[in-house]
Amino acid sequence: MNQHLAARPKQNRILGSLPPEDLERFANDLELVKISLGQVLYESGDTVDYVYFPTSSIISLIYSTEDGASTELAMAGHEGLIGISLVLGGEITTHRMVAQCEGYAYRMRAEIFCWELDHGRTFQRLCLCYAQAMMTHMGQSAVCHRHHTIDQQFCRWILHFLDHSVGLDLAMTQEKISNLLGVRREAVTEAAGNLQAAGLIQYCRGHITVLDRPRIEERTCECYSVVKSEYDRLFHITPSIPVQARARPDATSLRERAETHYLAIKEAMPTTSSDSAHLIEELQVHQIELEMHNEELSHAYDEAEKLREKYADIYNFAPVAYLSLNATGAIVQLNLTGAILLGIKHSQSVRHHFVNLIKPECVPIFNQFYKDVQSDKSTKNCNLILPSTSHRPEAIVRIDAVMDEEHLECRMVIIDVTYKMLPALTKHMK
Repeated sequence: MNQHLAARPKQNRILGSLPPEDLERFANDLELVKISLGQVLYESGDTVDYVYFPTSSIISLIYSTEDGASTELAMAGHEGLIGISLVLGGEITTHRMVAQCEGYAYRMRAEIFCWELDHGRTFQRLCLCYAQAMMTHMGQSAVCHRHHTIDQQFCRWILHFLDHSVGLDLAMTQEKISNLLGVRREAVTEAAGNLQAAGLIQYCRGHITVLDRPRIEERTCECYSVVKSEYDRLFHITPSIPVQARARPDATSLRERAETHYLAIKEAMPTTSSDSAHLIEELQVHQIELEMHNEELSHAYDEAEKLREKYADIYNFAPVAYLSLNATGAIVQLNLTGAILLGIKHSQSVRHHFVNLIKPECVPIFNQFYKDVQSDKSTKNCNLILPSTSHRPEAIVRIDAVMDEEHLECRMVIIDVTYKMLPALTKHMK
C-alpha cells in the first residue's frame, strides 16, 4: 500500500483540528512512519527525540516495576500524541510506550515541536488540553484498578481500544491483556468467558470480536465515560489562554513605531522655537517608546501569569503525588494527590516532616535513602509503607527522588503500588 494513501495528517485529531495555514507549515516537518505491533517507541527514562501523532496505530503507556510486573496507565491513538512530557516542560519519558496495534503515525522532531508549541496558539491549546485528558485517563485507570472488578476493567479496556481503532475486531491475546491490566491471566480468561457466554463478544485464537457494544457499555464502570467525556471535550472547547492580537515584540523596530505614533499626534502640539521643538519632539518620542515598551511587558506578564495558573492546576490535580522536601526532610511543596495519599491537609502540608508520615519501621530505610539522594545527582527510588488513614488502608508506595538544580530541595514522586508489592515488601520487612 502506498504510504501516502495509508495515512494523512488530518486522520490525527490534533493535526486535523489545526487551521489550514498551521498544518501547511507543518508539511515539511511531519514524517510518516509505520509502527509495527510490539514496537517500543520509548523506554522509561529515555530522552524524547520525536513526538508521534498516531493515525491508525495504538500506543500503550505502561508502568513497569522492578520485579517485572506491568500495568497500562493509558493508551494513545488517533486523538492524541506520544511525547506528552515535552508539553509539560520535561524532556524525559516516565513510562514505557509500546505499540498494541500496528499502523501509521506522523513524527516531528522534538525541537520543532517545542518551537511550534511556544508559537502556535491553537496548537498549544490542543496539546495542553490533550495533556489534561491524558492525566484524567491515567488517574481514572488507577482508580479502576483499585476499586472495580476485573469484569468492569476488562469491559473498560475493550471500549477504550475500540475508540482508538477501526472496526469491532481486536487482535489481542489474553496474556497480553492480563499484563496491561496488571492482573492474573486466569482472571482475564474468566472475564472473557463471561462476556462470550452473554453473547457480547466472540473470542478465538487471540482475536476478540465485539458483538454488542451497547451492552458492554452497560457492564463497565463509570471510569470509561469519565475518560471518554474528557477526550470528547478536548475538541469542543475555546482557548483557555487568550492571547492579545498584537505585533510580535521587536526591539529593533520599537523606535520606528514610536516615531510613527508621534507623527500622528504631532499636529496637536503647540508651535515653539526650533531648538525647543526638537527637544520636545525627542522627549515625546522617548515617552511614547517607554509607554509602548511597558504595554508589551504588561501583555507578556499577563500571558505568563495565565500559563503559570494553568500549569499550577495541572500540578495540583495530577493523578500522581508530587512533593518537595528541604534539607531537613520537611515538606515545602505538595500537590493535592500527595496530601490525600499522605492523609494530611493540603493547606497545612508545610508543617510536616516526611518521616512522621511513614510507618516507624520504615524510618531507617527512608533516612538512609534520603541521605543517598542528597549526596548524589541521579534519580533514586525505594519502597516504603504508609500507615492507614481515614480515606485508605495501609499502603505500599514507590518513591522516586532527585535533588533540584541548586541541590537545595529534593523532588519526589510517590506512586501507590500496594496491590503489586505487598507480598515482596512484607517478606523483606521480616
